[in-house]
Amino acid sequence: MTEPIASRSTRNDLWLILTLGALAAVYVLATTIARVFEIFGGSEIAVPVHFAPTDLAIDGSSSTLSISVDEGVARVSQLPVATFVSVLLAALVPAVASLVVIGCVMVVFRRVLDGDPFAPGTAKLVTISAFAIVGGWASSLLFDTMASNGALAIAAPGSDVMVAFQVSWLPVLVAAAVAALATLIRSGEKMRADTEGLV
Repeated sequence: MTEPIASRSTRNDLWLILTLGALAAVYVLATTIARVFEIFGGSEIAVPVHFAPTDLAIDGSSSTLSISVDEGVARVSQLPVATFVSVLLAALVPAVASLVVIGCVMVVFRRVLDGDPFAPGTAKLVTISAFAIVGGWASSLLFDTMASNGALAIAAPGSDVMVAFQVSWLPVLVAAAVAALATLIRSGEKMRADTEGLV
């Protein structure tokens, strides 16, 4: 039989984490809903675009500033179906993945708060979080690139600007760490089951 954590400071920390998780979920929902309304309701849709570094010169009063840019925002209308779907999925799929991760983490920390961190299914929740992180990252990379490609084709037809992948491997490293944590929790679940079997 499990007992809630006795330390008040630890319980307060866990309640803070749960509160922040709830606020994060509300933020993700609010921003996603706002983006969906923008996609469906506006005459022009702002689409983030990523491209190969392009050199620009900005004339000043006394000199010229040379800069290199590799991202921007294209405001386009009358998107082809494939591009429209890509823009929509670029907003929805990562948001769903984020909500899955937040939900799983909140359940896990709630179990910790109740003094039962190795309850059956905890490792599965952590594993689902790892897959959601990788899935959200991969889908974001795919749909963002497709949306960028379609938006640039409409906003700058015939341009020599090339869409470029901008890959951050941090989510993969985070997912690997979370998967390793799931392995440790699974060992804890097994030890708990073996211990209960001896009682």
